[in-house]
Amino acid sequence: MALIKFKTHFNEGFVNLIHDDPKKSQYVDAVWDMLQTSYARIGGIKGNGFQSKEAMMQLPFWKIGTVKGKPVAVTIYKDKKGRKAVASGTDGSDEGKARIRDMMANELKRSYGEKSKASLGTALKVIPPDVITQFLIPPTEVAKIDPDDKIVPIKSVPKKDWPADAKQSIDKYPYLIDYGYMRDFGGTMLFKVMMGTPGNTIIKK
Repeated sequence: MALIKFKTHFNEGFVNLIHDDPKKSQYVDAVWDMLQTSYARIGGIKGNGFQSKEAMMQLPFWKIGTVKGKPVAVTIYKDKKGRKAVASGTDGSDEGKARIRDMMANELKRSYGEKSKASLGTALKVIPPDVITQFLIPPTEVAKIDPDDKIVPIKSVPKKDWPADAKQSIDKYPYLIDYGYMRDFGGTMLFKVMMGTPGNTIIKK
């Protein structure tokens, strides 16, 4: 089965920085700025590993999309029952958005992560249903991956209590009813969908 292939020009590429790769210091300012900008509209990026640039340097895997050597997009992964995407961002350019779409489509077999709101919408737009449905992870399996968190399947929540983004996503993509769930983030219940392939650990080459 082939995933989506986006056109890649000769001056575009990816930089993979694993564990203590010294090149992280070369890219840390650009990566930090992309994430701060990308998460600004939801109050900034939060979570362990994003308190500072120094903390972010300790996160095990950065995948950076570049154009003519310039960082335009990034996805950061933790090693949690596999290679888990925990943050993504761009510089706001068309090139950066294209690189993130490329990562979303072609990382499904190598990593997994939760999607919501804009990132979920992008994934659903750029990855065909016959591909993405093979990588959607049902709430029962999400609960096994994150046993310390309370996972509430969206289909068990009365529709009148669904958040607006859940209603919008499921109305447009009805098959999400079997995969969406609610989980608590800092006292707020958010709608999420997990997709990808757990179990692929990050290994330094």
